[in-house]
Amino acid sequence: MEVQLLPDYYRSIFHQLFVFTTDENCKMILLDQILELGDAKEIPLLEELENMESLEVSKKAYDVRCLLIERLRLEEMEREKLPMNLCFLYEEFDIYPPKTNLDLDIDFELSLEILSNE
Repeated sequence: MEVQLLPDYYRSIFHQLFVFTTDENCKMILLDQILELGDAKEIPLLEELENMESLEVSKKAYDVRCLLIERLRLEEMEREKLPMNLCFLYEEFDIYPPKTNLDLDIDFELSLEILSNE
């Protein structure tokens, strides 16, 4: 028996709201909310909405999808940075990250005899 999965856009919390909304203005408001509150789960829904018959909703869904992808990318970059409050804690407790010497001259004294043993 083959397992049939629901389309990805069903994972969006906004999907059911779009299903039961008939007013174009409400759909535009929902698209604004997706941009403000949405995450990666909304991207398949926005791609689906780009194929709607309403040109206004389709264009807005495309714009929101592009802006949402950019916002998610920026949020990911921010998470990778060192938080500022941690920097202040370092100063407060007189703790500093270790200094690394990038020019390490480490010799493990391996001889080439290892390669000649066959």
